Amino acid sequence: MPVTGWGNTLRGLGAMIAVMMRYPEMSSVQYQPEDGTLTMVFILRRSLSDEEWGSWAPATCELLETYRHLTGTPPTVLELRRTSVDHSTMIELVRDVKTVSVEEAGMMIEILRDQFGPDLVADPHELLEEEMIVQEENIQANLEALKKGASGQLVALRDDGRVMVYKT
Repeated sequence: MPVTGWGNTLRGLGAMIAVMMRYPEMSSVQYQPEDGTLTMVFILRRSLSDEEWGSWAPATCELLETYRHLTGTPPTVLELRRTSVDHSTMIELVRDVKTVSVEEAGMMIEILRDQFGPDLVADPHELLEEEMIVQEENIQANLEALKKGASGQLVALRDDGRVMVYKT
């Protein structure tokens, strides 16, 4: 039986692949149908101190919340999590699928780039600007399909320049 997306739609599967291809800074994307959330994972090449995290995370949440309020769709779930392993840090942005947008994902990546620069792990790609715009439109359309409901958890991961999608 083939995997058909965020549970039961090919558009949901397309969203995961498109997000990972468009944003090489995302290490993985996970959809949890139980609570209707999407988790975007980013990796830094260094550890963040408690002090650094304590000032950066609340400010970033405030920026993202402000953006959502300005668009007229305040988030029901917006959470940042941190896990440090050896000399690296995994940052998870957890968002509800009802209000998350492609612009917000791009904003998060810009915030990470501005704050952490070359410490942000990215899988380089060769997308042209026109292809990036098409990818963003595709992602937004697929996120809209996801908002309509789905079941079944999917995880998209990077592996040697490829995007691998697994049903769990």
